Amino acid sequence: MPKIWIAHDIGRALNPTLARGQVIGGVYMGLSEALMEEQSFRRLPEKLSGALVHRAPSMLDYKSLTALDMPEVEVALIESEADDPNCPYGAKEVGQGPLLPVMPALANAIYDAVGVRIDEIPITPDKVLRALQQKDKRVGPESFPAVPYPAPTFVLPPWEDGDGNETKRHAASAVV
Repeated sequence: MPKIWIAHDIGRALNPTLARGQVIGGVYMGLSEALMEEQSFRRLPEKLSGALVHRAPSMLDYKSLTALDMPEVEVALIESEADDPNCPYGAKEVGQGPLLPVMPALANAIYDAVGVRIDEIPITPDKVLRALQQKDKRVGPESFPAVPYPAPTFVLPPWEDGDGNETKRHAASAVV
């Protein structure tokens, strides 16, 4: 039977049972997104608006894992020795964070198993087969799109005497 092991830095677990459930939910969401949740779009005719809309706008066409698809999940809650002063009661988030490592972990597991890289989600059997047939053993975008990101702004938090306004601190000295 497949099994997933995941560790999550929670600071202090105020409710360990609830926190474990949240982590398992994050794994479920990550696996569903990595394996099944594909969104395809179509363009409306110009006379309507030309907008991009879902190709099949029905939740019946949007797949996610079922309870029978879900593997066993072993959760390790990593609690800090000292309370984090920036977190209430020393507790950190346990919402969406646990889903983030699932997709790259699955892609790396596939690479370890069959030696191909799938650099886009969902990771489907046809993409794995296509990668096996490719010379470079990879399926995914050829490059990252050029995105004109604005210069970062910095706002000091209250515990560093911030007042909610942007500071003139240089980007090189900031920890991002």
